[in-house]
Amino acid sequence: MKKSFLYLLTLSTLLFFGCSGDKMQMLRQLEQLEATNRSGEPLLNDTLAEQLVDYFDRHGDSNERMRAKYMLGRTYFCLGELPRALETYIEAAGCADTTSEDCNYKVLSRVHAQSAVIFNQQVQPLSQLKELRLAVYYAKKGNDTLISIECLAQQADAYDFMHNDDSVIIIKKKASALFTSIHREDRAAQTVIPAVSSLVKKGQLDLARQWIQDYEAYSGNFDTLGNIEKGREVYYYIKGEYCLAINAIDSAEYLFRKELRDGKDLNNQIAGSKGLQKVFERRHNPDSIAKYATLGYELNDSAYSLSEMQTIQKFQASYNYNHHKFLAEQERIKAQRTWLVVAVIILVVLLVGLMFMVKYRNLKSLALDYRLRNAKITRRLKRLANSNPPQYPTMDDWHELRMMVEQEIPSFPKVLNSDGVSLSDMEYDVCLMIRVQLLPIEISKLKQCSPSHISNIRKRLLLKIFGKEGGSEDFDDEIGKIGL
Repeated sequence: MKKSFLYLLTLSTLLFFGCSGDKMQMLRQLEQLEATNRSGEPLLNDTLAEQLVDYFDRHGDSNERMRAKYMLGRTYFCLGELPRALETYIEAAGCADTTSEDCNYKVLSRVHAQSAVIFNQQVQPLSQLKELRLAVYYAKKGNDTLISIECLAQQADAYDFMHNDDSVIIIKKKASALFTSIHREDRAAQTVIPAVSSLVKKGQLDLARQWIQDYEAYSGNFDTLGNIEKGREVYYYIKGEYCLAINAIDSAEYLFRKELRDGKDLNNQIAGSKGLQKVFERRHNPDSIAKYATLGYELNDSAYSLSEMQTIQKFQASYNYNHHKFLAEQERIKAQRTWLVVAVIILVVLLVGLMFMVKYRNLKSLALDYRLRNAKITRRLKRLANSNPPQYPTMDDWHELRMMVEQEIPSFPKVLNSDGVSLSDMEYDVCLMIRVQLLPIEISKLKQCSPSHISNIRKRLLLKIFGKEGGSEDFDDEIGKIGL
């Protein structure tokens, strides 16, 4: 009996220290992953992160589960799998035991801050604000002053997207003062500079000048020659807008040209062109206005094409994520009820087939709209509409527009002339220009009539062609559906 008791005691001790040793090893791996994340290096080993989550889900406390899931979410983010990252962040936040005295509020605040980053990329400002407010709240509870101020400052980005300049200014002022209170004058100066544009819009030019001076003095982003560090050239546009507001036109021109020269990415090129267009509008120089307006249009067109490509990539990433979730769910169902596998597979094939059909149709529609919008004749008409002095299309231009649209959408004239409807040349041209996504103001210039006249034609055509009553925008929507 005594020998049996000693045997069981020894076995229990070995099992205890064995399990304890495993946990120490897993904690070390988790801490190494956290250190890599803090260093700024991308986390690309999703297998390790998933193993840590699986282990701590079974053997960890609430803080360890949250930390592991946060690292898994950061890994998915680095791999570009944003839907999976966001869902994992939500799971990580759900692991937190906020009723416990030892709740790791610092990690919890970062979970919400990273969720806000994803909502920012998905252009969801209200969701972004919600996550940032939670991040500030939990950072304060965790005595993480710096992160709480950083997350407060980031709230201005959401308000900026919603064109709420007053809130942008208020938040930037508050965040800057808080940075100064903890002797971070560099972050105080860096934080307020994006809000200079809002100050200029509101006419608060004295404060705008002060923030520009503080940025150049304390941000640490300039070299000894006064040039801003690479990647921050948008500052030249911000300061250039201020110079225009105080009628320092030569200084504004210098800054906009500097941005064009030094800022090689698309956004800086667009901003520099836009700024120079404003300069020459002040100087009443039609040739230079036309030059930079055309350059800005072409750059915006390139930016839109890039945006479309990125949107398609997001659709693909979202599909990959949903497909991954489906496969995991399929395995779970198979393990529980083998006899349901065949039915589930059939359902999945139908769903995936439908997704591909919808996706193919959407892509086809995007491609058609892109071709119409970027056709040679469409570009020419846009240039004519935005020319200064005014220029107008020739008969050959109208013929080319008609031929292009009818070649891309053979059904276009049939739809417009169904049920014996007869359209005048003016009405048909308006339909063509709306379909290639020319703006109503551009159409009115090309047709040498008032915008209100074009608006009345569109409302009249909505009833005449489609048998519906509504506004001019309703007509644009119906025309836009032809050929899709």
